Amino acid sequence: MQCAAAPLAIGGTLAILHMTVQGCCQNLRYAEWEESFVLKCLCWLIVLLAVQGAAAQAKEPPTTLTVVSFNVESDRNTDPRKVAKDIALISKEVDLFGLAEVRDAADLEVFRRAAEASGGKFKALLAKHGNEDRVAILYNQRAVSLKRVFELDRLPGSRKALVGQFRHQASGIDFLFMANHFNRRDFKRRQRQAQLIRDWVLEQELPAILVGDYNFDFDPKTKQGNAAFRIFTTKPGLRWVQPECIAKGTCPPNGTQCDGRYNSIMDFVLIADQRRDWRGISDVMLKRKDYCKRERKGYADHRPVIGIIAIR
Repeated sequence: MQCAAAPLAIGGTLAILHMTVQGCCQNLRYAEWEESFVLKCLCWLIVLLAVQGAAAQAKEPPTTLTVVSFNVESDRNTDPRKVAKDIALISKEVDLFGLAEVRDAADLEVFRRAAEASGGKFKALLAKHGNEDRVAILYNQRAVSLKRVFELDRLPGSRKALVGQFRHQASGIDFLFMANHFNRRDFKRRQRQAQLIRDWVLEQELPAILVGDYNFDFDPKTKQGNAAFRIFTTKPGLRWVQPECIAKGTCPPNGTQCDGRYNSIMDFVLIADQRRDWRGISDVMLKRKDYCKRERKGYADHRPVIGIIAIR
């Protein structure tokens, strides 16, 4: 997504932007989720960050990437056509989707077509590992071009990380985009996944954006995650773009997953920018109160998470 801005006079414009962002985000507390409105709000925040950075460093404002992490649920009672309705609803301005629990190529094609509802031109990448519970990437060819794709098949876990190397067409910036789904039941394997994938990402020359269902059990109230979360985020080179609802206290009571046993954030957007000063903002999507009741009707049991990343 491009947050185009005219040349800005730094002093007065910053004050105007501050007021615009403040008013916009205050409205989010009371309004029902409206996708385009929230995207505009997040976009203004990115512009504000860019202008502040320009004032401090005299740099050109960065361009942006919009990514979504969504566990689409591969259970037998899940109807991919209904999940696709939610993908279509949130697809406006999205450059990349990272999906977890994709049953097969047929379901992924349903999701790919839904992603194009807002005018994008998407292609799909499906992991080879994971049986009926695979990760996948949808990328908008109008925004990014694929250079290569591979799985980290030597690392632990039945669901291997899927990595795409992309080029952002507007800026020419190359980056990695990774979709993950960490182990749920075996906490030792999950911790091992966290350590090895963290280290692999930090060893790469290219910056990376990571999304997926990490099963980190982050409680928005206590602001604590499990041991795998602490392992994954312990090094400063890999940063979690925290959803805005955590700071505001507006996250859904059960977090991003509808199972009341967890009541936590499981779906994440993270950045490993290799010291390139990438910044981002994130939030949980589809906060409607009846969202989880729809699971019984064939919808997904996770809420998607959006991230807008200012890249340079």
